Amino acid sequence: MSTSRNIPGGRAPAFVDTHSELFGHPKGLMVLFFTEMWERFSYYGMRGILVLFLVSTTNGGYGWSNVEALELYGTYTALVYLMSIPGGILADKFLGQKNAVIIGGFTLVCGHLLMAYPPEWAFYTALCLIVAGTGLLKPNISTMVGGLYRENDNRRDSGFTIFYMGINLGALLASLIVGYVGETYGWHYGFSLAGFGMVLGQIVFIWGRKFLKGVGNKTTKEDSEDRIFTKNEAVPSHGFLGFNKQEWDRIIVILLTFIIVLVFWAAFEQAGGLMNLYALQYTDRFVFGWEVPASWLQGLNAFFIITLGGVVATIWVKLAKRGKNPPSIFKMGLGTSILGIGFIFMVFASLQRNAAADNLSSLHWLVFAYLFHTIGELALSPVSLSFITKVAPKRIVASMMGLYFAVTGAGNYVAAWIGIWAQRLGELEIFMFIAAFTIVLGILLMVLTRKINKLTHGLEDQLPEEEEAQTGQVLEKSAQ
Repeated sequence: MSTSRNIPGGRAPAFVDTHSELFGHPKGLMVLFFTEMWERFSYYGMRGILVLFLVSTTNGGYGWSNVEALELYGTYTALVYLMSIPGGILADKFLGQKNAVIIGGFTLVCGHLLMAYPPEWAFYTALCLIVAGTGLLKPNISTMVGGLYRENDNRRDSGFTIFYMGINLGALLASLIVGYVGETYGWHYGFSLAGFGMVLGQIVFIWGRKFLKGVGNKTTKEDSEDRIFTKNEAVPSHGFLGFNKQEWDRIIVILLTFIIVLVFWAAFEQAGGLMNLYALQYTDRFVFGWEVPASWLQGLNAFFIITLGGVVATIWVKLAKRGKNPPSIFKMGLGTSILGIGFIFMVFASLQRNAAADNLSSLHWLVFAYLFHTIGELALSPVSLSFITKVAPKRIVASMMGLYFAVTGAGNYVAAWIGIWAQRLGELEIFMFIAAFTIVLGILLMVLTRKINKLTHGLEDQLPEEEEAQTGQVLEKSAQ
């Protein structure tokens, strides 16, 4: 008889072949890795040139003002992630994560390919399709990564980091290929390349479903019962809205982390808006007599994640083996502060620009800023995704993942307005504020980690042997 629903949290069903591995991780991780890589190729390819396309007066650009472009950019990126809420709910209640990814993928293919057509009606229709498709695909493919691992598997955080490298490999290829084609040959040619990338992502996922058996299926009522209790604690009855006290504590701690996520992405997503325009208009991009395309700088973040992601994943695993792996909350605070340090380099860039006769700053300030933003992202983003799959009650895990991406979307919207304020107040003042706020907030979170972590009821501390012992206790009490 299958015992998957008796495992605390029940995230990895017993029929998942956890012994079929590649590079020390389930083979299904590679399927999700390459699917997400091509999906992110399409998304970041389009995102990287969207603002540049809107303000451009050549190659088919619309010639909008900076403020108009940032307003549309903020609305679009916010909606992309906000749609993750209905996307997660549809997966939890009706479709299952696997079917949601397939339907979302086909919708994205239609949207990205439609972006290749110049008329404005096609442009706005394509944006709507991309928003809907990403809302179905994005939260559910991330949730499936967590489903590949049993509770408290030390590989979970590193697995999400590897998955995250797939995201950024796609982003790097997109910034180099889509960005170059869009700026050089025509924006709509760049958009069409993004569409073909999404086609490849669909092919990979449909072919690789054989490695995802037992992962991402629709959750039945029997499967949705959580089995997570502290040591020697009796099975609690369900309380308000069907969640017991422990489950509410876990929901509350996730909601608290969403505040950090909102602040982090509101700062980080200056990359596609304010920092993208800063690179285009206020940065000396000549290297050995050749001008670096502004869109290529969007690839710095992805490049650094690819080169540093494996290092960070290895560090987490080694610390875990020594029993010194920091809690997820601490990592999120650390990542937020490191992000703030990155904005200090943008302060230096603005100071140099204000003092320069040509009103330009050096390219290396942006490089250093993206480097620290990347290190901060590696400490926060994959860890926060992993944290949700560990802590959220199973029957709402996809919905909570959808809410996470919705908060990310809200951060994108706030980011756009920060960029708009910078047009009125000045980049220097905005960069100084972001640096100070994120550094202080990150330090505060690290200091309060122990108190906040109590709300997880030991989910990050339990060992596999303790889980098995608790499973036996739960079964005995259930039988009584």
